[in-house]
Amino acid sequence: MLVTQEQYAPEVAPYAWAIRYRQPVSIAVALTAVSLLLSTPPSWPGTGLLGHGLDALGFLLVVIAAFGRIWSALYISGYKEDRIVTEGPYAMVRNPLYVFSFIGAVGLGLATRHLVILTLIASTFLLYYPLVVLAEERHLHHKFGQVYQAYTARVPRFLLRRFQWVEPDTYPVRPRHVRRSLQEIVWFFWSFLILHLMAGLDPAGWLSFWRQMW
Repeated sequence: MLVTQEQYAPEVAPYAWAIRYRQPVSIAVALTAVSLLLSTPPSWPGTGLLGHGLDALGFLLVVIAAFGRIWSALYISGYKEDRIVTEGPYAMVRNPLYVFSFIGAVGLGLATRHLVILTLIASTFLLYYPLVVLAEERHLHHKFGQVYQAYTARVPRFLLRRFQWVEPDTYPVRPRHVRRSLQEIVWFFWSFLILHLMAGLDPAGWLSFWRQMW
């Protein structure tokens, strides 16, 4: 469904700062997680039924997040500022990219085998990114008006209320934007592998190595 832009007076979204600081916050969380990973012992072992089970669950969540983001990118890539996308995953929830990103973030948190890191990642996502979504939704409402308001009335923000499968026979795709999304997906798997390997390191041995280096 193509929606043309309506004319409105300029307005500043209350949570516009959340969009501006989204990347710095993510970097700060990532650096904190790596520091904790290299300096503290794991919360659960990487062996046995518990360890292998949580590793498998983490990888499964990353796979779900990767395919979910690809699915979402096929519909949204290149059209975010031009139209309100209401097909595919956007017929079920308004922010599927954030939903799948959260699933992937939990998977990465499980890969660290650290409860504190898992809690840090999940709580940051749950507390900070809703502010980003509110700012983006305020912008879309300001831009598309009643059409977007009608969309928000029938489609939930995050939590699926009912399964609605809306899929057109054909759909235009912009390869450059999809390629960029695929490159971002690859980092999910690389991050999982790197975190999984780092989780297997002995913190005491790692710190001793760096002391010798310095």
